[in-house]
Amino acid sequence: MNETANIALESRDGGGAGSSAAQLGPSQVYRELAGARRWLAAVGYPGIIAIALAGAWTALDRGVSVLATTATVVVGAALGIWALERVQPYTTAWHPTRNAFFVDLVHSLVSANAVAPLVRGAALGAATWLGAAAAGAWGVGIWPSDWPLAAQVALGIVVADLGAYAGHRFMHVTRMGWSLHAVHHSAERLYFLASGRAHPFNAVLTLTLETLPVVVLGITPEALVLMTVFKAVNGMLQHSNVDLRPGFLSHVIATNDVHRWHHSRELDESNTNFGNTTMLWDQLFGTFFLPKRVPPRAEVGIAGSAIPERYLSHLVTPFVLDRYESHDPS
Repeated sequence: MNETANIALESRDGGGAGSSAAQLGPSQVYRELAGARRWLAAVGYPGIIAIALAGAWTALDRGVSVLATTATVVVGAALGIWALERVQPYTTAWHPTRNAFFVDLVHSLVSANAVAPLVRGAALGAATWLGAAAAGAWGVGIWPSDWPLAAQVALGIVVADLGAYAGHRFMHVTRMGWSLHAVHHSAERLYFLASGRAHPFNAVLTLTLETLPVVVLGITPEALVLMTVFKAVNGMLQHSNVDLRPGFLSHVIATNDVHRWHHSRELDESNTNFGNTTMLWDQLFGTFFLPKRVPPRAEVGIAGSAIPERYLSHLVTPFVLDRYESHDPS
């Protein structure tokens, strides 16, 4: 009798637990999903960059070519960020239209496959001559190639971003510069491909100013590849429509938190945070802007702008900007 009673009791308890679990299932799932979202928001930004750099380093270490390594890692990161935009968006208002996606895709392909190789080829040519002249003058190379690779990458990013900062600020405070840069700010939705929206002249100027100094200084090929991957992945993340909260990292790296303010329609907000990859130069020159406990505005773009969402129209924008805009952003 006792054994029968115990079996009956265990059966009843088990059934009750199962019934209770079934009732609490949806709320438990919700709590777990909410926890996963908070975790992703907190660690996603540095985590994605770390995975990309680890993948690039592993590929290089196994003898994969520079071109294949860079392309594979950057495309892989783009697909991952695009997936996150679907499951954890910052705002649904920034989901791109098909036309905007196509225009930004063309911009990205032109910059990656035409402008970037041209600029880097020219920079390497210049570096061959200047590097030889420097070595002849000082008897040694300038770049600290004996440093750990991570330190070389960090140095390369800081040096390259000084040139990028100077060019970016020039494009915001002068009418000539703004005519080249306005296309980038014409995006009214921020998402990963918006990082590639740039007039070819804008791309040439930025790439030259950030690539030439480090190449002339003699940066090692491995450091240059990892620096390029860092900059490309960070560029997509800072423009992404993913709910990521990098926290203190935004005071050092040009994250989504600071770059969304840079895309504000308000000029006193958009004329800040000029660093493409780091915030160090903005901190030094007083252009860093990150209000505490105030989220960036969802309204981005150019106030009063009428720049058409067509790639060919973007190409002629520097020559006809007055037709498209009602004010001078400088």
